[in-house]
Amino acid sequence: MNLQLALLEKAAHENRLAHLLLFHGGSALHQREVALRLAQILNCSQPTPEGPCQECYACHKIISGNHPDVLWLKPLKTTIGIEQVLVWQQKVYFKHYEGNYKVSVIEQADSVTLPAANALLKVIEEPPERTVIILCAQNAERILPTIQSRAQLVYFPDLTEENWLTGLGEADQQEAARAFRLSGKNQNLATAILEHGVSLLQEWLERFRIAVEERDFLKLYALFPINKNQAVLYLQVMAVQAREGIFKGTIRPFELLAIGKATDVLRQQVNPRLVIEVLALELFQQGGALCD
Repeated sequence: MNLQLALLEKAAHENRLAHLLLFHGGSALHQREVALRLAQILNCSQPTPEGPCQECYACHKIISGNHPDVLWLKPLKTTIGIEQVLVWQQKVYFKHYEGNYKVSVIEQADSVTLPAANALLKVIEEPPERTVIILCAQNAERILPTIQSRAQLVYFPDLTEENWLTGLGEADQQEAARAFRLSGKNQNLATAILEHGVSLLQEWLERFRIAVEERDFLKLYALFPINKNQAVLYLQVMAVQAREGIFKGTIRPFELLAIGKATDVLRQQVNPRLVIEVLALELFQQGGALCD
């Protein structure tokens, strides 16, 4: 454990933890683990100098995601919208059920829309007593500055592949290593690839590549239906492959630009099928050939 995380745990033990923490960088899985541990320390009925006891009723309920005073908020699709935050806001102001602290963990907080961020800010400015809010984000710069300025920032350094694989527990290590390589060593993307299925992702990308190389629009039909989250994942991995291809001299920069544009359009709630078809047509016209 690094010094910064050790100091966080010490503050939690002494009931001095800041009411707003902003975790950024590193692995979303690691951020989630630290948030869980802090929630346990704050609510454990038999804490030890080393941390939560992991044996009491509170510890078990928190780790299983069933503690009524530990709230989790994450995107339903690609963003956290105002409706989600308003529902969460009501729960935050409920009285404590059984814990010492009410802890809210907001995952992918950098995907919060502007109206949702403003609603979140109202709670941050006047938080209920014994309440801790933990924002987990990959990029702190995408968090509203007025929220950033009120938070204690906690930076998570990137894990090595070995440490990331170790933290996955019982996951297939060979499969996880393939996901890590496909992600370009991006731990969050690797986790998403692993959850989706490495073979499924590689099969889809290969079929897309063949359709582009052969300029066969009919072959695109077999790639659908896909939902927005799947489409974002595919485009992210395409971008990794394109960057690697540019470095090797096998891919032209326009392909990475086209993928980036498609990703931006997709995040604006456009139909994923339309986005993928438009990308394929653009690559047809430019003579693109995505790398294997």
